[in-house]
Amino acid sequence: MIVSASAPGKVVLLGEYVVLDGAQALVMAVNKRCRAELGPVPGDRGSLEMRMPALQVSDFGRGELTGSSLLDTLIGSADLGPPWPVWAAAIDSSEFFSAGLKLGLGSSAAALVAFAGASWATAGKPGQPGLSELIACHRSFQGGAGSGIDVAAALTGGVVKFSLSPVGEPRIGSVQLPKSVGFAGIFAGGSASTPGLVGQYRQWADAGSGQADALRQRLIAAADRGCVAVHDDDGSAFVAAIDEYGRCLEELGHEMGADLVTAEHRQIGKIAAEMGLAYKVSGAGGGDVGMACGLDPDALRSFSDKATSGGFRAVPLLVDELGLLVEEHAE
Repeated sequence: MIVSASAPGKVVLLGEYVVLDGAQALVMAVNKRCRAELGPVPGDRGSLEMRMPALQVSDFGRGELTGSSLLDTLIGSADLGPPWPVWAAAIDSSEFFSAGLKLGLGSSAAALVAFAGASWATAGKPGQPGLSELIACHRSFQGGAGSGIDVAAALTGGVVKFSLSPVGEPRIGSVQLPKSVGFAGIFAGGSASTPGLVGQYRQWADAGSGQADALRQRLIAAADRGCVAVHDDDGSAFVAAIDEYGRCLEELGHEMGADLVTAEHRQIGKIAAEMGLAYKVSGAGGGDVGMACGLDPDALRSFSDKATSGGFRAVPLLVDELGLLVEEHAE
């Protein structure tokens, strides 16, 4: 039996960084998918093909590491690894890259969820792997960093309201964005290190200054207003929350000593403002995908055209409602 699985990427709409402190966040699964295929092989050696985006091929014997730190972390979990001593797998996350650069859409989380879903199915287990265990694996892969919000989007799909309990357990719920709201994604042309930026945030927040606390409260309040707007189907209030959060993230970067909103993002943000749109970086920031948000489809199209003519790449951001998908195929 060969099992194939796929899981979507994400953009964080609201709640970056402060979600680590228990604040509410919103994340949207998007139409970029990582695909995994898994099956047993005879003999004593297995193989792994990973396209991220360049093709990397490795082979390994029984009990040996695969050469992928992400999969080796997952396989170390008794519940999430393949059920056979020798197996072959292929993982393709090339949709998450542009010209060899990571777009910042949660490629590692999608790869982990897709492979874990395939492993879960090959073991004959009902349902899907658990979110908490998947997040624990992903955090371990990232050196303990990260909230797991990207894992939640990859597993469940759609738009997810996400928070962490006081003991770090994920709390999720599916929501619907206001129908009037649209997005336009733009790649700023660089790739950021999420664990590194999360570490900088943690040091800054733990310093406990009054200025840091005030900025964190502004971020939390903007995220809360956005969640209320979603509940009320209030597109204008949601766009305003996106705009406020984007401005707070730029201020956060200055305070942390990190370039969360790069010169390229500031240039793109000016284009969005000219069109009457809100703009913010998504996730860790620092060069990955940013998104314009507004109620006017024509303004969003004009924004994409102008940003593209300025040398940036448009990244369509459509909601992927499906989350983890698994299919079994006869050999």
